[in-house]
Amino acid sequence: MADRKEDTSKHRLKQKDLVALLLTLFSEEYDKAQVDSITDILLPMGTIKAYLRQKVGISYTSDAWIITQVRKYEEEIGTTLFRKAVSGEGAALGLYQNITTYEQKRHLYISQKIRAANGVFDLIRNSAEKRPSGDTVSLLLEAGSTVTRVAEIIAQNLQLLPLKWDICTHNLGVIECLGKTSSVYNNVSISVPQGKFDPVTHLILSDRLELYLERNFDWIIQGTSFLTEGKLYVEKPEEAHLKATILHECIGKKVLVLTGHETTSHLPGPAEPFGLVSDYDYVVYPAMDSGSSAAERMDREMTRCADILPVMIKNWSYVILARL
Repeated sequence: MADRKEDTSKHRLKQKDLVALLLTLFSEEYDKAQVDSITDILLPMGTIKAYLRQKVGISYTSDAWIITQVRKYEEEIGTTLFRKAVSGEGAALGLYQNITTYEQKRHLYISQKIRAANGVFDLIRNSAEKRPSGDTVSLLLEAGSTVTRVAEIIAQNLQLLPLKWDICTHNLGVIECLGKTSSVYNNVSISVPQGKFDPVTHLILSDRLELYLERNFDWIIQGTSFLTEGKLYVEKPEEAHLKATILHECIGKKVLVLTGHETTSHLPGPAEPFGLVSDYDYVVYPAMDSGSSAAERMDREMTRCADILPVMIKNWSYVILARL
């Protein structure tokens, strides 16, 4: 009866809105939690229902209805995001622990990615505001869902800056975000290197990088999957080679954007680093609760390069380190 009542109620969230709120809740909990990964967090269904009631004023009485909507969303996007579990307070929801694909990763650490991406955009905007109207900003937007968030924020602000945007990328998320046909995107041009599409990473992977190597970029934005002892890693050797070439051979101000979850002492397997934190001109990451494990790990990592990359900006939303 409760399920039927909620199904027929006009005061219920759409699947994507419900999932978006759940992912935001997990991101907020990660900011405070003593865990290594957001996938370690378990939230009792009572906590979830209280959060939904507080945020949108809807009182859900059925755990099963929420789970059903989550599963339908997963079926729609073709991947698994959540897992059912049991906590000390009864039925609970966690995030799927075998997160490997871009499609999965883009749903995680939502608030952290938004804060970090805003920091990158503010860095670009503060520099661009000194340019004359109609001037062109040249960007290499590299791999990963965090870099895609940077593209999303650029897209949201296209009308605010009277500039042209020359984008080079092999990230399909960036292309989908900035490759629109409405008039607001008329000042955006996108160039893509030759290569083969990899659906796991959502990238065009190639050794043919003339497109990148023959240009001078204003900004080169990169992310990473793992950070340990100042070294940066990704899962696939092909992507690591591509990232290393861009980092060490391409011309432009290089920005490393992090969410905090990358810091780890446990790599998934044997791997060679594609670079070091100290190779970058700027590092941007979200401001975090000082009591969280993520903040402690990030502080340890950033202390390693403090002499080279001291804090330039620190506010409630993000931190920017800049090379002296």
